Amino acid sequence: MRVRSERGAAAVEFALVLIPLLVLLLGIIEFGYVFNQQLTVTNAAREGARVLAITRDTGDATTAALNAAASLQSTPAISTSSCPATGSGDAEVEVTIELTTITGIEAFVPAMGSIELTGKGVMPCGG
Repeated sequence: MRVRSERGAAAVEFALVLIPLLVLLLGIIEFGYVFNQQLTVTNAAREGARVLAITRDTGDATTAALNAAASLQSTPAISTSSCPATGSGDAEVEVTIELTTITGIEAFVPAMGSIELTGKGVMPCGG
């Protein structure tokens, strides 16, 4: 009677475990990247709303939001609601960006597409 050799069993087990570990690692990297981009979008909207509330100038608010969003993957779309010339109200700035993944998962899962991130900043006018 011949005893079967177990040579190669460790390599097969490693190959079976490697795929889920790689998927987990890439998921962690992707989540961290998207979370960082979301924080940047939110901070850009908050900065734009702060400038709009103080200066009441939508051009200055847009510039401030773009400057705060300099590290984003692409140029964001920025919408503002202007403060009234006098009196009170809220300055609102919304920053939106279409984000593609860094791992390129949408090439394998076409239904996923890009991710839309939106940040909204609201501050009372008049600082």
